[in-house]
Order: sequence, then C-alpha cells, then structure tokens
Amino acid sequence: MGDVAETITGEVALTVAGDKMTVRVTVPRGDTALTDLLPVFHELTNTLVDRAVARDAAPGRTVSCRAGCGACCRQAVPVSPSEARALAALVAAMPEPRQTLIRDRFAAARAALATNGVDCRPEAILPLERMEVRTFGLRYFAQGVACPFLEAEACSIHPDRPIACREYLVTTPAIACSTPTLETVRGVPLAGHVSLAVLAIDQAIEGHGSLILVDALEWVAHHPAPAATRPGPAIVQSVFAQLAAQS
Repeated sequence: MGDVAETITGEVALTVAGDKMTVRVTVPRGDTALTDLLPVFHELTNTLVDRAVARDAAPGRTVSCRAGCGACCRQAVPVSPSEARALAALVAAMPEPRQTLIRDRFAAARAALATNGVDCRPEAILPLERMEVRTFGLRYFAQGVACPFLEAEACSIHPDRPIACREYLVTTPAIACSTPTLETVRGVPLAGHVSLAVLAIDQAIEGHGSLILVDALEWVAHHPAPAATRPGPAIVQSVFAQLAAQS
C-alpha cells in the first residue's frame, strides 16, 4: 500500500441500522485497487461482528463456532472479484509443494461438484433468483465438498479468510450445522454486511458480480485485473455509503 507519505489516515463516523460507531482507517491517497483495501474492510467486518456478538451475549447467547467444527466450510462461499484476486495472490505466494497441493484441492473441488451437476461458474450463478440461490446453496452443501483451505476442520488461512466467512457465526449447537435449516440454525444478526457493500462497489469497478470461492482461481486466471482508476479514500467512502444504505 506504499509508504506513510502516500497514505491518509482518518476517523469515519458510521451509522449502520442505528448502530453508531467511529472507524479509524489508513488508505492510499492515489488510485488504488480494491484488493489492496481488503484489510480495511476485514477490520470493519470484525468490528461489526464483535458488536453483534456483544449484543447477542446480553440475552445469554454465545457463539458456538470453534476450530474443529468445519461444517460451514462446506458451504458455497460467495466472494467478490477483488477477494478472488486476493485469494489467487495468496495461493501464488505459497511455497512449493504447498501451492500445488492447494491448487489441486481447488481443481478437485470443482470437479467433484461438476460431476454431481453443481455448476459454480459465475454465468450459472448470477442469473439465479433469490429462492434459486438458496436451492443452489443447499445442493452445494449436500455434496460435502470442503473448502480447499480447510485442514483438520479448521481454516488454514484464517487471518485472510473472505468477508462472508467472517460474517457467518451461529449461536445454536454446532451439531445443527451438519443439517442446516432456518429453523435449526440461528446466525448472529449483523447490523450490516460489509461483504454486500464491497461486492456492490467491486461490481461497479469490474462489471462482474459474486463468485463462488472454489471457482476463484479459475476465474482470476481468465480475467486480468483492471487498472486502478479510483483514489483509495473514494473507494472506502463508497463502500461505507453502501453499508450505511443497507439500513
């Protein structure tokens, strides 16, 4: 993100669904790729999640998610184009033989899903209506295909995990996640979803909508990154505005 002289730091007052907070951010002054701003949005997500967990704790609910319970890591995880690029870069930076191992897991996951008629390509996902998306998610989960980064039922890239993964927490017993329904699994309600705000701005920049995590490497290989044409502060402000508008 450049040296200190090329960045700007400030505090942003943000209200999301009546939840008021002040967020301190440091971003590049010049034209910036949204991918380079993901750490800012990760921290914002963490803040929203921490506040939501604290609200849920008041009536006695506690988060049941733990390392070793990887049921949610078999879901169709949505990622924005910038997140797909970040994941691809993360894998590309891995030393061998781990890099090849992870790439093979991505390929195996896509092949296993395709064999069972679950098409994860963006062109198959984007036209789906809301209820069709839910049906797709249930079909995907039924295949039991683990995230390529899942190891020993825990996330091997936890600090760099996608925003949607950060937003997903439950307070119901972990066993319920093995056969999830709206009646048996209770998620922690968030005031807003940073994942949707980032996706909206990402889509405006790239012209592409949401992807499924297991398709990220394949998609990035065929879609070169666009040139950075927007200043960092402007992108952050746009994402914050999208987030505030969710309420």
